Amino acid sequence: MSDPWVFLLGTLAAYFITWVIVESAIAAPFVEPLRRNFERRWILKRAEPGSDEAAAFESTETWNSKLAFLLSCIPCLGFWVSGAVTVLLSVVYGSDYLLISWLAMAGVVGLIGRFDRN
Repeated sequence: MSDPWVFLLGTLAAYFITWVIVESAIAAPFVEPLRRNFERRWILKRAEPGSDEAAAFESTETWNSKLAFLLSCIPCLGFWVSGAVTVLLSVVYGSDYLLISWLAMAGVVGLIGRFDRN
């Protein structure tokens, strides 16, 4: 398979994997408890349980924990999934230019994610 096709299919695969983790109901039973656990650990590090500060953290609409946010953000998670897909494609197909392929793939995954949400 030629390099452009490998890149295109790898990018679509990276987006699909990212979408399944972030948006899909299929992965929600596995991912949502992880998000909640990351958030709970973040709050416990920064506030006493039952305090006003802990209640304020728990009532926010956004994720305070960086790992919980990572699992809810297509461009963020897509960056790391694209890296894994790039390395896998490099091993299987012997692709060159790993770093530039990774960054280009991550950019396209983020762009697809932006248009897919709207």
